Amino acid sequence: MLGMMNCNNDAVEFYAAPVRGPTCESDKVFVEHKQRQKVSYTEDGRKMIDGKLVENLEQTKALTPQQRWNRLILVSAAAGGIKKNSGNAHETLIQIPMQQRPIGVIVEELTARFFHGIGLWIADRPWICLISWFLVAVILGAGAKNFREVNNVRDHFSAEDSPSRYEFAVALEFFKQLGSPFHVVVAMQAKDGESLLRPKYIDRALEIEDYLQYKLKVEHEGVQYAYSDFCGAQCETSDAVNIFLTMFRDVQHRKKANVKLTFPSMDVFGNHIYLANNIFQVTLNNRSNLVEGSKLIVINFHAIYSNKTMEKVMNKWEHAVLDYALSTTANDPYIKLVTTSEGLVSEEVRRTGIQAVPLMSITFLVIVVFTMGTSLKRDPIASKPWEAFLGVLCPIFSLIASFGFLFWLDFEFLPIVTVVPFLILAIGVDDVFIFLHCWARTDKSLTTRERVGDMLADAGPSITISSLTNLLSFAIGIFTPTPAIRIFCIFTTTAVIFDYLYQIFFFTAVIMIGGIREEKRLNAYVPCIVVPERKMSEESESVPTWKKKMDKFGSRFVDYWVDFCLNKFARIGLVVLMLAYWTFSIYGVLQIKVGLTSEKLFLDDSPLLDLVKLQTNIIFKEGGQMAVFVNNPGNLSEPNKIPHLMRLLERFEHAPGSVGPSSTQMWLNTYLPFVGLQNRGSVDFKYKYLPEFFSLSEYHRWSHYVSLGDHNDCLAEKPSCVHKFFFSTGFRNAISWNDRLNLIQNWRRLVLEYPELNLTAYEDFSMYSDQLLTIPPSTQQTVFFALLCMTLVLIVFTPNISTVIPGVCAVMSINLGVFGLLYYWDIDLDPISMATILMAIGFSVDFIAHISFHYYKGEIIDQKERLRHALCSIAWPMVQAGLSTILSLLVLATIHAYMVQVFVKVVTLVIGLGMLHGLLILPIVYAALPFKKFNENSGSTSKVSPIVFSVTAKQHDIEINASDADISADKEENHPRPDSNRG
Repeated sequence: MLGMMNCNNDAVEFYAAPVRGPTCESDKVFVEHKQRQKVSYTEDGRKMIDGKLVENLEQTKALTPQQRWNRLILVSAAAGGIKKNSGNAHETLIQIPMQQRPIGVIVEELTARFFHGIGLWIADRPWICLISWFLVAVILGAGAKNFREVNNVRDHFSAEDSPSRYEFAVALEFFKQLGSPFHVVVAMQAKDGESLLRPKYIDRALEIEDYLQYKLKVEHEGVQYAYSDFCGAQCETSDAVNIFLTMFRDVQHRKKANVKLTFPSMDVFGNHIYLANNIFQVTLNNRSNLVEGSKLIVINFHAIYSNKTMEKVMNKWEHAVLDYALSTTANDPYIKLVTTSEGLVSEEVRRTGIQAVPLMSITFLVIVVFTMGTSLKRDPIASKPWEAFLGVLCPIFSLIASFGFLFWLDFEFLPIVTVVPFLILAIGVDDVFIFLHCWARTDKSLTTRERVGDMLADAGPSITISSLTNLLSFAIGIFTPTPAIRIFCIFTTTAVIFDYLYQIFFFTAVIMIGGIREEKRLNAYVPCIVVPERKMSEESESVPTWKKKMDKFGSRFVDYWVDFCLNKFARIGLVVLMLAYWTFSIYGVLQIKVGLTSEKLFLDDSPLLDLVKLQTNIIFKEGGQMAVFVNNPGNLSEPNKIPHLMRLLERFEHAPGSVGPSSTQMWLNTYLPFVGLQNRGSVDFKYKYLPEFFSLSEYHRWSHYVSLGDHNDCLAEKPSCVHKFFFSTGFRNAISWNDRLNLIQNWRRLVLEYPELNLTAYEDFSMYSDQLLTIPPSTQQTVFFALLCMTLVLIVFTPNISTVIPGVCAVMSINLGVFGLLYYWDIDLDPISMATILMAIGFSVDFIAHISFHYYKGEIIDQKERLRHALCSIAWPMVQAGLSTILSLLVLATIHAYMVQVFVKVVTLVIGLGMLHGLLILPIVYAALPFKKFNENSGSTSKVSPIVFSVTAKQHDIEINASDADISADKEENHPRPDSNRG
């Protein structure tokens, strides 16, 4: 390894392997030689011995890339480019054609040169950088004035390319002509868990239904509103429960021949009423098929609003229903009442996100204490408490700037984004540890300006790798079709970019100012106090015994660690461990469930949770109602049109999983007999009777099934009288979401057979089943491209097959473990976990890239020493980063909500597995693989003895003491790069 020696004021000296580490005056290595030669170089790189040219330009150009690199070192030294103790020969190196140089040399040289230059630039103007980036946060943060929060589970958690999204848009467009749909679900259960069809329970259930329908009122602008005041044509949707309970309570009515309380439809005085949407867990008489019991009764309150006033009224009413349900459940001796609605669901999701906001201050305090605590030293000058504190402010400033920037661009805020500050705080604090660690390793004899340049040259690539991997993993998520994931990734990606910029420019300026404080010997805790100088002997004696023991223990621990990694039994144990780990993880991946339900978005104490669980476990499994929209009905008065539609209806009624005609709601079945009454027995379709039909109270409920045009068109028998309409029919036996998806997919194939009618099949909760279609392929594509990007990052920064292949395999292994172990931790594959998977990929590469980069960089030939160097360089910062990340999200564990817990669990897994792979598994793998950074010249077989180069800075010549060394142009030995000692 090539090191730098500062042994006098006039010369900079080099030595070549096998001497280890830089030397000083007391242990210089000189070799006595009989022959002494003076070697110098021309500006174009030609060699001169004793002032005589020994090679021409053609010979110089004929050197191999490795030989030219070796020559580069010597020419740079002869030109005075290597400054005393700087180790920065890249400042004045001659240019070898890029295509002729090893890729590793190019990457290391360019990154070191780039970041060293930035470091010097910042060091020259630290206060300008500090104030400028503070003002950036203030100016961009003003974008908060455009803050706009939106929250719609259906819109944001269903993929934009999912069929259910289009189907919902069709349904919404249909009802928009009448207004916007409103729906509140109220469910009743007996508190003892038995049937509700008992006298006292029936009476109480009817009282509740009557109170909700007519007596529960809300006030808006001085006017009292009950449900019956705004339900319009939808009022009858809740009548089925009232009719059924009334008939069941009256035994005399039940015994009448024209009353049959059968299931799934009952027949009351010739009217067929479908009950499967209202009563569940039904017990039937085996002989008569009559209903004998039901443990769950559901009332659906539908309405349509067409203005903001009624929207506010209905919003107040649904909150009043929730309050009444909570009060009834708490005080009623018989009935447990639960409720939900789309508006209440959105508010509960928002409450989940808001719950995390106050915890941000606690997280910040914990991280500040941890970061400042680990930065403290016994030396009152070298300690960095305030620098660490300002380092923690970097992610805070980046959050203010990034969020404000996006708000300036009118981006909307979703509750899921409340997790982003915790992630950015964790990512940003990781970089602080790397900066402080690299600063501590710089040569203290250099000027503060040079130390800052060296620090950034060392830390820059590491934090670039970290930020780049996080940036790429989240940036890929921007292209996913699910809006919630896309918005989450946009906010996170932007924040990662700003955090990187603040770490480079703001925190480097902080380090420079701290370095100036060190130069002036100002106290780290109270910078206005000057610390008096002490003699070296006094400082040495003042080091406590425990500190010496800890340093000794740390050094020995790393030695034992490296020895363990090199042990063959460790390799055998690793194989056994990894096989068990992969088997366990693969099984989990194969068993993981797919899908998001609304209960995953709620806090555990949500008042909506009980009904949502009933929907998931009972209501959805027993069946539902499918609507079919006829968007282009054509001319219904054509002779074959109505028979064609009836055959279509029959196909849906007899499709697999359908309940049959008893569940069908089709307005034509009622309208055609009405036409017959008006048209002297003829049931040929007529448009002119439609306005009258829908105006009659007994038929008014059918009016919302048809989008009616101008009444004059109806009277004139024009087809434009009916723009579109829909019918519905029931389905059952959809026990799982997969069963439900198969049923819906079959209906979708069926509607495609009637393109002339432009049919659309719609089911209220198809967004959940459609996730089985969209999430797995979307996740696979996202993970594939994320891993591909991570592989490219590893190839660029560690371009060696011995580091790239193990690194990529380690990243895949970590993510396999994360995906698989989520199953054992009750996490499903859904949009929320998909977002965290992107985070896991970025975080996992952090650990792998850091250890791989530090193992790759430098010129240590001995594998044991290279491994030791890598662990000494990055192991402690990795542990600090891992602990700080867990601490930053640990406070979220107090929020009992799936949406938040999944982030905590994924971070815990990826940090644990990342450190295990980075600090144990990869070192063992690296120890088992051969490592060569450069291709050696196969034509040279001579062994080189230790060589000492003495470069006189004033005279710009090189003296070489050599024995057995051939200094001809075609046999130059490999000399490592001058900046390699930065570790």
